[in-house]
Amino acid sequence: MESVESLPESVAPWVLAHGMSPVAADRVRTWWEKARRAYPATTQRAWRFDWAVFLEYCRPLDRLPLPASPETVAGFIEACRLASKKPATIQRYLSTIALAHRVAKLENPCTDEAVQLGLKGLYNVLSARQRQARALGWAEIKKFIDTAGKGIRADRERALLCVAYDTMARRSELVALDLDDFDLLPDGTGRALIRRSKTDQAGEGNTAYLSRETVRCLKIWFEAAGIRDGAAFRRLIGRGQIGDRLHVDSVAETFKRVAKWVGMASEDIERVSGHSIRVGATQDLLALNIDLASVMQAGRWKTNRMPMRYGEHVLAARGGMARAAEAQGRDTGLRDVGRLSAADRETRVRHRGLMLL
Repeated sequence: MESVESLPESVAPWVLAHGMSPVAADRVRTWWEKARRAYPATTQRAWRFDWAVFLEYCRPLDRLPLPASPETVAGFIEACRLASKKPATIQRYLSTIALAHRVAKLENPCTDEAVQLGLKGLYNVLSARQRQARALGWAEIKKFIDTAGKGIRADRERALLCVAYDTMARRSELVALDLDDFDLLPDGTGRALIRRSKTDQAGEGNTAYLSRETVRCLKIWFEAAGIRDGAAFRRLIGRGQIGDRLHVDSVAETFKRVAKWVGMASEDIERVSGHSIRVGATQDLLALNIDLASVMQAGRWKTNRMPMRYGEHVLAARGGMARAAEAQGRDTGLRDVGRLSAADRETRVRHRGLMLL
């Protein structure tokens, strides 16, 4: 059977599952034609990856993936547990499996009691807590801006970092920006139009503020790269030649290079991802006592779950017990904060949720 990875984008990842009836296959094809226009490319890539993992489990055991029996899915959960997969990852796999069955109008095995018991047992032995990306906040970005020197790569990275911070853009949103999406105002500030996002699939768009520092870095990059229209952030080829639009996977690579440049520890660099500036900006805003509603607006969140997760250390440091400890004199160790290095002091201030002068 043709592998999921080699299938053209016009074909649903689960359409070639062995044992599927022609009627179910037609249902899948009909649905996929509409879904390709309705769902973002990142979601479609996730479906392909998840389905490939499930197929890899089913093939050696000669089990049908579609329709899959509850016993097959329950066994898949156990195999994922033994492979040390995170509960959130396994839940995503199951969502994809359930979607494939719904699309084909087949009974969803994920609702079976055997599967649900497998999930409950999973949470009894594994933590549902996900490891958070290492934050890249304004302290790290400012250090890079001040020390990166000259050159077109440094120009691009400065602009990319500043725009990512001001807009709190996700990777896909960041690389999708075109020159026409920026409005650089006479007072030195600017605006960026996020045309479509994870929480705005209809494409109504959101406008984000750009600081004078960001506008300055953008102008330098646009001039150096000779960008007059089209993609705002582009690949660098060879000796400073400008390529096509920056790929979404390049964002995390860039952030890791920046983390290394500013002197992060190797274990912290490993945790830097394409979400790191989004996490850092959230923590910075909360540390500055920006209200949660404004943080949600800046990050284009529909609920407060993720900003509270990103900023949990800051929020804990501003909570009732933290204020009580300070009032009761149980936090006298903060008097020694002046002895820390500038970087350590900035990190501690961010996590404490205080502004110490």
